[in-house]
Amino acid sequence: MSTPNQGLYTLATIIKRLEAVASRFEDLEETARSRTSKRQSISTVADVPEPPAVHSPRPESQIPPTVVVQPLSPPSVTAFDAIVIDGKLRAFVELTKAFAPQFLVDQVTLFADELNLLRSLLLTAAACKKPDQKAFMELLGPLQAAIERIGRARVTHGKETAWINHLSAVAEGAPCVGWVAVEPKPAAYVNDIKDSVKFFTDRVLKEYKGKDPKHAEWVQAFLAILDEMKRYVLENHPVALAWNASGVPVSEYKAPSPTPAAPDAAAPPPPPPPPPPPPPPTEVVAAAPAVSGPAAVFAELNRGAEVTKGLRKVDKSEMTHKNPALRASSVVPASTATSSGKKPVKPAKPHALMGKKPGKFALEGNKWLIEYHENEPALEVSGVEINQIVNIFGCKNTTVVIKGKVNAVTMLNCTKTSVLVDSVISSVDITKSASFALQITGTAPTIQVDSTDSGQIYLSKACLGVEITTAKCSAINVSVPVEGEEDGVFQEQAVPEMLKTVVQGGKLVTSVVEHVG
Repeated sequence: MSTPNQGLYTLATIIKRLEAVASRFEDLEETARSRTSKRQSISTVADVPEPPAVHSPRPESQIPPTVVVQPLSPPSVTAFDAIVIDGKLRAFVELTKAFAPQFLVDQVTLFADELNLLRSLLLTAAACKKPDQKAFMELLGPLQAAIERIGRARVTHGKETAWINHLSAVAEGAPCVGWVAVEPKPAAYVNDIKDSVKFFTDRVLKEYKGKDPKHAEWVQAFLAILDEMKRYVLENHPVALAWNASGVPVSEYKAPSPTPAAPDAAAPPPPPPPPPPPPPPTEVVAAAPAVSGPAAVFAELNRGAEVTKGLRKVDKSEMTHKNPALRASSVVPASTATSSGKKPVKPAKPHALMGKKPGKFALEGNKWLIEYHENEPALEVSGVEINQIVNIFGCKNTTVVIKGKVNAVTMLNCTKTSVLVDSVISSVDITKSASFALQITGTAPTIQVDSTDSGQIYLSKACLGVEITTAKCSAINVSVPVEGEEDGVFQEQAVPEMLKTVVQGGKLVTSVVEHVG
C-alpha cells in the first residue's frame, strides 16, 4: 500500500520530466531561429564568401535547359539555305549592288526578303501539321504582300527605260515562291516562272551584248536562283509542300520568335550569383506550352471513332481527284454544281498568290508594250510604223486592234485574247496563250504558235501564202476565205495534231495521219 510520501515523490518526478521536455523544446526553437537568421543574413550580405558555395549548384542545374533551347534547323530548311540562300541569292544581291542603280538594288532586296519569308514558311511546315485552307491562306499573306511590293517597284520606276527589263525580270520572278500552293507538280510551276522571266532577260542580253558583261552575269545569276529553286523543290517537295504529320497545329506554333532570343536571355544570369534563381522558373513555365501541343494532339488521336463525328459526307462534285478544276484552284466552290462541259484551264499562277497588276500601254523606243489588261473590248494601237514591234503580255479577255503595218507581233502568257492586225512584215509569235484569236486582214509571211491549247486563226485572201508553224499545240483551227463567196465567209480547217514517223533509208520521215471513213 502506497504512502503519501511516495505519491508526492512521484508527482515531483513527473514535474521534473515535464520541465526537461519544455527546456528541450525551447532549445530546438532557438536553434531553428538562429538558422533562419543566418540564411537571411547570407541572402542580404553580398560580400560573404560562403553564399556562392551554397547556391552554386542551382545555376549549374539550370545550364542544360539553356543548351536545349537552341534547336537545329530541319533538313528541308538547311537544304534551302545551302541551295538557294547561300548558294545563289547572296551572290546575286552582291552583284546587283556592285553595278546597278539604287532603285534596282532596292527591288532585289525586296526579292531577298521574300525568299526569307519563304524560309519562315518552310520552318512552319517542318514543325506543324498541314492546316486547313483558311489557315494556309493566312500563312500565304506575307508572301502575297511581298510579290505586290516587288511589282510596285517596277511600276514606280517604269520610266527608267535603260533598266525597265531588269525591273520587269525581277517582278516576273517574284511569284516563284508560289510553288508552295501548287499540287501535284510544284517544280513545273517554278519552270514556268523562269520562262516568263526569260522573256525580259533575253531583252537584257540583246541590249547589252558586247557592251557590259556585268548585265549578262546578272541575268545568269538571277536565272540560276530559279534553277536552284526548282532543284530544291524536286529534292525536298516533289509533289507538294511537305508538312509534319506529327507536328503541332499552326495556331500553337510560336518557335521562330523565341528561338533567337533564348541564347541572349541565358547569357546575363551567370555573372551575378543571386539573380539566376528567378529566371529559370520563368523558362520552365515558357517551355510548358510547347509540351502541351503534342499532348493535345495525342489526346485528340486517342479519341478513336469520336474524331470522325460531325464530319459530313463529301459530294463527288467536291472531290479533287474527280474534278481537275478543284485541283487547279485549290478552293472548293460553295455550290455543288460543276461545269463538266468545258475543260478547266490551269492558271499560270496559284490563285492564292495572284495579285492584279496594273495595266500598261506604252511605246518604249520601237516597242509597243501592252501588259496586264483585263476585260478590255478594244485596245487600239494606231500610228504604227514598219520598224515597230507590238508585245502583248499577261492580258485576259482583251481585244487588241493594230491599225497599220508593223514589223512583228508577239503574244505571251495571255488568256482569251484576240488580236486584229492589218499586215506584218516578219512574223506573228504566239506562246502559252490559251483560247487566242488572230485575224490578219492584210499579209503576214509567218505565224508561229508554241505551247498553246485552243486557238483560231482567220486569214485574208491576200494572206493565203502564209506559213504556219505549231509546236506542243492542240485544237488550233485555221479559217480561210471561201473562193467565190463574199468577204466574211470562212471555211474552218483544223491543224493536224497526230503525226506518223517512219524510218526510210536511215532517216526519219514524218507525215500526217489521215483518217478515212
